[in-house]
Amino acid sequence: MHETLDAMKQSLLDLDMDGALTQARSIVAGAAGVSAQDGVNAVAEALQVVGKRFQDGEWFVGELVYAGEIATSAMQLLCADLAAGTRPRLGTIVVGTVAGDVHDLGKNIFVNFARSAGFDIVDLGVNVAAVQFVDAVKAHQPLAVGLSCLLTITAGEVGKVLDALGAAGLRDRVKVIIGGAALTEQFARDVAADAFAPDAVTGTDIVKSWSAG
Repeated sequence: MHETLDAMKQSLLDLDMDGALTQARSIVAGAAGVSAQDGVNAVAEALQVVGKRFQDGEWFVGELVYAGEIATSAMQLLCADLAAGTRPRLGTIVVGTVAGDVHDLGKNIFVNFARSAGFDIVDLGVNVAAVQFVDAVKAHQPLAVGLSCLLTITAGEVGKVLDALGAAGLRDRVKVIIGGAALTEQFARDVAADAFAPDAVTGTDIVKSWSAG
């Protein structure tokens, strides 16, 4: 990997916000000789390492959250540069954290990744009621809806959104992808979601495959 990309990836893994943003700014300024998309890919690779460290018990929630904040800040710089280019648009994704849950870190990282890939994002924020997802689907006619849920006690809200989409006659018009610490692949099957995303990179790739189809 390129020296600047290596440095940005290492800064994120060292939890060095200033270092990561310095490298991101260098990329955006054109001084590094690599593209913003290369930078996005480097952040994605770093986040995969972060996820493994957390799963293996090497890192705890504090490190995970701060690494996510660094990644989000770097992605905001890189994605702004990508947005200035003439990238083909792949479709619209409506995204939100379900009712009762106010966590947005994972959602925000997914939003940045998806935007960088060429999707238009309608971000409904956190604590989003089922009816708000329904209204957004009616208004924006998206390719997909992304539901985030980090709290086990609010996992039932995911099923409520799917039920509401069905009751409104919209379920067969939109794909639904779910993700978050409270959810699993089995949960996605149980509520008849179209896919489960264990991380932002995988989630973006899944929706890309739907767009290509």
